[in-house]
Amino acid sequence: MTPETPHIISALNSFTNGTKTDAPITPILSDYMLKIFGYVNTFFLSILAGSVGIITNIVNISVYWKMGLSGTTNISFFALSIIDLLVSLTSVVTQLTYNSPFSGMKLTSGVPVSELGMGALFIFYPCLGCSAWITASLSIERCLCVCAPLKVKEILTSQKITFILLTIVAYQSVFVFLLYVYPGPPYKIPSQRRALYFNCSFSFPSFICFFLVLVSTTVLVVRLKQNLEWRNEAAKQSNQISGGSKERKAARSVVAICTIFIICFTPNIVLFVLSLGYPTFTVYDPYLGNLKNILYALSSLLQVISSSVNIIVYYRMGTKYREVFTALFRRERTKLG
Repeated sequence: MTPETPHIISALNSFTNGTKTDAPITPILSDYMLKIFGYVNTFFLSILAGSVGIITNIVNISVYWKMGLSGTTNISFFALSIIDLLVSLTSVVTQLTYNSPFSGMKLTSGVPVSELGMGALFIFYPCLGCSAWITASLSIERCLCVCAPLKVKEILTSQKITFILLTIVAYQSVFVFLLYVYPGPPYKIPSQRRALYFNCSFSFPSFICFFLVLVSTTVLVVRLKQNLEWRNEAAKQSNQISGGSKERKAARSVVAICTIFIICFTPNIVLFVLSLGYPTFTVYDPYLGNLKNILYALSSLLQVISSSVNIIVYYRMGTKYREVFTALFRRERTKLG
C-alpha cells in the first residue's frame, strides 16, 4: 500500500494506543522516500505478485482436482490453493482500489472506490490467517505421519482432515462477517472491536501457527534425515539403490511449503512482537512511523509471494503433479491449436 493509506492493522492499533503526534520531529525515513516506495510496491511488486498468485493457484486447483482428493496431503494442498487464490485476488483488488489515483474515484452509487479496497482487506487478512492454520495443520499431520505412521494413518483419515479444514474455514469466515457488520460502512472508521476481530483472524493465528510450523517442520526434517541415513545404510548392506517412497516425497514437499511459510511470515511475527513490546511504534509515530509503514508493506508483500510460489514446490517435488500438469496443459494447447 502507498504511504497515504497506512497498513490497516497498524492504523487500528494506533487507534487503541494513541493518536497522531504533531511534534516537529524529523522521521527516520522521509515522506518522499515513503511515497516512492509506496508506488513501486503498489503498482509493480504487489500487483505483480498477486497476479502471478492468481494464475498459479488456478493451475494448482485444476491439477489437484484432476488428481483426485483421496489422500490427506492432496486435500490440504487443494484447500491451501483455494485460500491462496483468495489472498492473491484480494491483494490485487486492494492495491488497485485503495491507493491513488483510483481511490479518489467513486462508483455510480456514490460510494468511493477506496471502500472496495477496504472491503477486500476484510477478506485478505482472514484468508492469510486461514492459510497459516492450513499450513500448520499440514505440517503437524505430515510430521505425525513420519514419526508414527502406523497409528496416525488410522486416526487422521481423509474425512477427518476435511472436517478440520472446514472447521478452520468456518472459524475465519465468522470474522469476515463480523468485520463487515461492525460498525458497517464507511469501513475506514477504526474501532477497538474491529481491531480485536483482526487480531483474532490474522495476528493471533499467524503468531500461533508460525511456531507450530517451525517446531513441526524442524522435527520433520530431523526424522527425514534419520530415515534417509537408515535407508542408505540398509541399501549398502543389501547392495541396492535406496529409492524414495511416496510418503517421504510428500513429507519433503510439506517441508518445502513450510519453509516458504516460515521465511515469508517471519517479518510479520517480528513486527507483531515489536508492537506488543513497544506499543507506541505505530505508523503515527513521528520518528519511526514511515519506517513501520514500509516494514508492514514488505511484510504483506512477502505473504502474498508465499501464496504465489507454491506451484514451484508442487511441480519440482510431485511426480504425479508434473504428469497431470503436463497432460492438462498439453490438452489445452491441442484444443487451442
